[in-house]
Amino acid sequence: MRILLHRTGFIWIIVVLVALRILGMVLVPLTDTTEARYAEIARLMVTTNDWITPWFKPDVPFWGKPPLAFWMEALSFKAFGINEFAVRLPSLLATLATSWVIWRFALLTGTTRTARNAVLIYITTALAYVASGAVMTDPFLTLGVTWSLAAFYLAPTAPRWYWRYGFFLGLAIGLLAKGPLALILTFAPIVIWSFIHRSGTAQCHIKALPWLKGSLLTLLIGLPWYIAAELKTPGFLNYFIIGEHFMRFIQPGWGGGRDLYGSAHRHPKGTIWLQWLMASFPWGLIAIGLLLGKMVAAQDRKTLKTTAASPLHSYLLSWAL
Repeated sequence: MRILLHRTGFIWIIVVLVALRILGMVLVPLTDTTEARYAEIARLMVTTNDWITPWFKPDVPFWGKPPLAFWMEALSFKAFGINEFAVRLPSLLATLATSWVIWRFALLTGTTRTARNAVLIYITTALAYVASGAVMTDPFLTLGVTWSLAAFYLAPTAPRWYWRYGFFLGLAIGLLAKGPLALILTFAPIVIWSFIHRSGTAQCHIKALPWLKGSLLTLLIGLPWYIAAELKTPGFLNYFIIGEHFMRFIQPGWGGGRDLYGSAHRHPKGTIWLQWLMASFPWGLIAIGLLLGKMVAAQDRKTLKTTAASPLHSYLLSWAL
């Protein structure tokens, strides 16, 4: 792991990883239904010049996702032509932007070594690496949530505009990338952490944000498209808000004409943890191994408990959960 301490070695690892991902983006045809579906939606956006309603096919509106990823992919099509590299490039750029946020967060709360390790671990995690070169909405959701959560913690000690208002810009990105799910992924860890440190630490972070102006900024960026989409294709809000954000989660096998684009994925309970291990490979397994190793000796358990109780580490644990 000594190479992680060396600036040149770190840069070369990043360059090689990005180059390999770009090579795959150019040479590998679109895979599975997700990439092909989303690429076609972006292509139709270009050919129809309709930037409000994503279209599943010429006569069927796509109500399953907001348009941010499709906007970026359509713009990339316009710049580089209709090809695999062009439609995948926005995901890579979003992943690199997320990596920058992680770098800055780790640098401001830790050391250069911590920042380098954090970035390398993130971009070599299986799901992040695959998604960085795939036609998906998730890299944009990840960017929005990561920016918001990093900004919330950094706002009191690094009061630059991109942290104080970055929290609200991240929410806007999430709302336009995936919808209200971004609010849950952002506020759930904040609520958990604020309850743990309700004696004072959390209040400092909450008060550091410009809630009124910031909330208006989020609404100004995110709300107009939702209104325009409902006006253009009535029924969108009911399908997207109620169907995609409630029925999909509380009704197993959500379908029967309600899922317009296939059927909900049915898996046995507990599958999410197997998927987590696959998504976080190899670092999830390594983390579990290191954690179990620290549980053996009493002194190590005490150190682990003390570390986990600190504001920074408890925030990161809440975020990870």
